Amino acid sequence: MSDLDSIRHWPDRLETLIERIGTPLVHGRVMATCGSTQDAANAMGLGSVVVAGRQTAGRGQRGNQWIDTGEAGLAFSVVLPATTQPERSRAVASGIAVALGDVLPRRLRVKAPNDVLLDGRKLAGVLIEQSDGIAVIGVGINVGPIDWPAELQGQAISLHEAGVEIDRIEVLEMVVPMVVDAWQP
Repeated sequence: MSDLDSIRHWPDRLETLIERIGTPLVHGRVMATCGSTQDAANAMGLGSVVVAGRQTAGRGQRGNQWIDTGEAGLAFSVVLPATTQPERSRAVASGIAVALGDVLPRRLRVKAPNDVLLDGRKLAGVLIEQSDGIAVIGVGINVGPIDWPAELQGQAISLHEAGVEIDRIEVLEMVVPMVVDAWQP
């Protein structure tokens, strides 16, 4: 199955998710491929959610690159009002851990300020970029089977490697509400 086929049903599911969550989310976009969901979401503005089937130029904290895992990864960004509370970054990572805790009980922990570790290896990361009154919250989660590059062997892990078989859209539906809730003061 091609990546386009695997995400064909995502727009309807994203629309349903946004309707269920409601304010502050107002619109979403599913992109087969994009450079960075951060850039696409920022362009859409406050209340948007952008999810990509594949992200080719993802970025992480301190200028690090988020390694593209193709159809095995989930990359999305949510645009919410900016905050002056630095602890919100950790709250978002904790929200992701809580959401994924339903499928991985007692195996997740947050590494400050914003990584989610599974059995001591990086499962997910959060990038928050704030300017002009908005915060673009980017999340990357390793979902499917991944052939890790040498530099990530033993450092990164996916849900699949942990024995969890789940579609990326299901992970999105679990995690986005927790990200929104965690961001609220």
